[in-house]
Amino acid sequence: MRRLKPQLLYPVILCWTLQASAIALATGPGPAEMLQDVTNVLLAEIRKDPDQLRDVRRVRALTDRYILPHIDFQAAAQWVLGKYWRSASDTQRARFVGEFRQLLLNTYVRSISDYRENKVTIGPARGTLASGRAEVDAEIERPGGPPVRLGFRMHRPGEDWLVYDISVEGVSLVATHRSSFAREIHDKGLDSLLEHIASMNGSGQTGNITGDAGGATAP
Repeated sequence: MRRLKPQLLYPVILCWTLQASAIALATGPGPAEMLQDVTNVLLAEIRKDPDQLRDVRRVRALTDRYILPHIDFQAAAQWVLGKYWRSASDTQRARFVGEFRQLLLNTYVRSISDYRENKVTIGPARGTLASGRAEVDAEIERPGGPPVRLGFRMHRPGEDWLVYDISVEGVSLVATHRSSFAREIHDKGLDSLLEHIASMNGSGQTGNITGDAGGATAP
């Protein structure tokens, strides 16, 4: 299975979208519009002081303030655990959501630190928006290389659209974790996985998403 480079995620995290969707729900912005708002605000903050990208604490603050509120960690965590979510205790579920959130936070912090501005082209949102499901595709141009294909899977559990999975070149971030986590749970149990993720978080690792998926790192 291909693994995702953390560097591949920097355009995903920062350039959620550059173009609004033609479809918008009356009660709030559509999925692409929400992504555009996040992009505009975050990039404006970075452009005020690009040097902050060299400070991990400040990058973490940017991530926590502008990105994490738009990700449904509960839904992502439930999907990642799959059948093991049903058999997990409430305590195990709560701990897994917290540790998985921290793991992704570490990934996003590294991704933002590697940020370079590239042109992003967004396709229209598709899916059953009326029932609260949508997907948004994007392509990121790279000097001297082919564009990188991105995908956002989103849903609308309340008033706002939230991202619950991101793919790069067809490789799902959540599905990649699901596969590796399932192997460890099968072999050693859920508590062992929780300790493993906690150890990774303690050392600032970004999880099992490294490798080559098209080389989207900007020069």
